[in-house]
Amino acid sequence: MKIPDQQNRPFTGANMTPMIDVVFLLIIFFLVSSHLARQEARLPVDLPTAKTHDPLSTAPVSLTVTVDADQRVLVGGRLIGPTELATVFAQVVSEEGESASLRIRTDGAVPYRIIEPVLQAAAKSGLLDVKLAVQEPSPTS
Repeated sequence: MKIPDQQNRPFTGANMTPMIDVVFLLIIFFLVSSHLARQEARLPVDLPTAKTHDPLSTAPVSLTVTVDADQRVLVGGRLIGPTELATVFAQVVSEEGESASLRIRTDGAVPYRIIEPVLQAAAKSGLLDVKLAVQEPSPTS
């Protein structure tokens, strides 16, 4: 039996199957991660109103913390305690350094004494770029 000679065989092109697999995996990863990022902003919270505020920044933030009407602190839709909060903030700061940022979404009826520990934990962990989400007051008729 004659063994085929590889040197005389014409080049048929590169095998694209592994590259296509990787591209599809990346597409799935970005679809899932973008869904989770949007999910945090959709938690039902009646934001406080502010007469003056900076326009909404389109720059992404490192972390979003939500405090709902029941005064529960949520990160990524998951209920989190005060000790865990400091750990999460420290992890974000260690991963992103000085560019780490935090957005706090809170219900307008939540008293400041509930928000203060979140702000203190952020400051102690070195997370200094903090944004508070507000909405414009509705026009009075």
